[in-house]
Amino acid sequence: MYPEIFRIGSLTIHSYGLMIALGILVGAMAIYREAPREKVNPDHVLEAVIVAAFFGLLGSRILYIVLNWPDYSGQPLSVYFTQFEGLSFYGAMFGGVIALYIWSILRKIGFLKMADLLAPYLALGYAFGRIGCFLNGCCYGKESSVSWALPINMADSVLRHPVQLYASLGAIIIFIVLKLLRRNRPFVGFILIALFALYGLLRFTTEFFRYEEIVWSGLTAAQLFSLGLTIVSLVAIVVFSFVEPKKKSEKKKKAVKK
Repeated sequence: MYPEIFRIGSLTIHSYGLMIALGILVGAMAIYREAPREKVNPDHVLEAVIVAAFFGLLGSRILYIVLNWPDYSGQPLSVYFTQFEGLSFYGAMFGGVIALYIWSILRKIGFLKMADLLAPYLALGYAFGRIGCFLNGCCYGKESSVSWALPINMADSVLRHPVQLYASLGAIIIFIVLKLLRRNRPFVGFILIALFALYGLLRFTTEFFRYEEIVWSGLTAAQLFSLGLTIVSLVAIVVFSFVEPKKKSEKKKKAVKK
């Protein structure tokens, strides 16, 4: 594959980092343009993207270190955050969401409305990131004999599922679905919860083709967490779909009485 795109003197441009940066940039530009249609201040959107991106990357690195602690135990602290050879998307997703929630409180801006605006582009950013994984040769799939199987690097003759591209395609589909759902969302916050449900389903599926350690009943740790996330998210959607109409109905009744 192509872990390095090019070099400028001592500066090396890595494909993984470049794709993540492109994902953030493309998402930020698109959200900035959409903000006025959603009656959201574009300047607030840029703040939100910067906060979510920074703490998302921080969270992704922290979770990766925690999950791979034996490799980092006893290493100097500088190694933890200066060698970005590993990131976890779950860490990025939840780190970004938590940071966005705190930022929303401090800025006195509706968290769920902002989250619904950003959520589809988190999926799109994931698609960019997985292409970066493919180019970098990491997060590779299991050995396979399918006609589209590929080696993970130029010197490796073992053909594997290009699971990174499966995940990228799935994320693009999620992005499109979320964009379509936003037009008729049943309640504010629906798009964020739908992202959790759909990504959990995608990750659960792609893990069957990915080279990962089995931890229980033929499933990986990521699959177990993803399955739980999808179930909880679907339950939340059902509950809120019933609760929100009741709240609106009660508000209308009170308004009529007044």
